Amino acid sequence: MGKSILVTGGAGFVGGYLCRSLLAEGHSVTAVDDLSNGKKENVPPGVKFICLDISGKDFLDKMAEYDFDAVIHCAAQASNALSFKDPHRDLEVNQVGTLRVLELCVQKGVKRFIFTSSMSVYGQAKTLPTPETEACYPDAYYAVHKLASEHYIRLYGKQHGLDYTIFRLYTTYGHGQNLDNRDQGLLSIYLSYILRKETLVVKGSKDRTRDIVNVDDVIRAILLSLDNPKSYGNIYNLGIGRSIKIEKIVELLTMGLGYKNGEYPVSYLDPTAGDPFDTLADNEAAKKDIGWVPRMSPEEGISLTVEKAGKG
Repeated sequence: MGKSILVTGGAGFVGGYLCRSLLAEGHSVTAVDDLSNGKKENVPPGVKFICLDISGKDFLDKMAEYDFDAVIHCAAQASNALSFKDPHRDLEVNQVGTLRVLELCVQKGVKRFIFTSSMSVYGQAKTLPTPETEACYPDAYYAVHKLASEHYIRLYGKQHGLDYTIFRLYTTYGHGQNLDNRDQGLLSIYLSYILRKETLVVKGSKDRTRDIVNVDDVIRAILLSLDNPKSYGNIYNLGIGRSIKIEKIVELLTMGLGYKNGEYPVSYLDPTAGDPFDTLADNEAAKKDIGWVPRMSPEEGISLTVEKAGKG
C-alpha cells in the first residue's frame, strides 16, 4: 500500500531521482526544496512541490497542514569547500535544518525517518575498506554538521520512538547533477569543464582514490530499507566496495567524450581543505540487512553518464 512520503531536497540530484522512484512504487510524494542548488525541473510531475528553506523559522508553521507516513531527509549544503567559506550557513542548513525536520516528525507523529549522511564523517579513515564502526574524525565543517545530525537523529530515535535509518553516501554520481555548481559533485565538476572545453581543474593528486557509487544504486538502497525493520536504528555505508584513481576517472570522462588518452588539458592544483586522500566502503552491513548489492561498476556508470551528458 502506498505511503505519503516527504522528501526534503526533492529538487536536488539524489532527491529528484528518489521522487521519481517513489512515485513509480505507488507512493504519494511531497518535495521540499529552497532551490539554492536544486532545480525545479528535477521534480517530476505528480509530486507536490513546496519551495521552502528547512532551516527557516517558518518551516514548521508552513508545513503544519501536511501529514506524512515517512520522511526521507536529503536536503543539505553538500560541499566541503563551501562549508569552509560559510560554516555558519552550513550549520544552519545541515544541523538546524535537520532539527526542524525532526521536530516536524514529532509534531506529526511520523515514525519512519531516513537520512542521507556522508562518508566524509570519517575524515581520512584509518581502516580501508571502512566499516560503519570506524571512529569518525571529520575534517570539514560539512562533515562535522553531518555527524552532529546523525547524533540528533539517534537521540530523537531514543526519545520519540523514531524508526530511523542513516546512509553514509560515498561519492555519488550520475546524469543530472548540477553542472553549474563547481563546488559540489566530483564527476559533475570534471564534466562541466570538459563539456565547456575548458582546461580541467582537478584539486588534489591524480593518485587519490574514490569509491564512487551510481545514484541508481543509492536510490535502490533507500527503497529497500523503507519498510525493512532490520534497517531501523542502523547506519549503512553506501559505496560499491571498490576504489578508482582520480587519474582513471579523468581518463574515462575525457575518452568517453571523444578525446585520446592524455590529450585533454588537465591542471592539478592543491587539494580542497578536508578532502581525504582515499575512500573505500565496507558495505557488508547493507548487503546483510537490506539485501543491497551495487549493480553499476564505475566504468559502466561513467560511460552512461558521459553518454547522456554528451546528448544533453
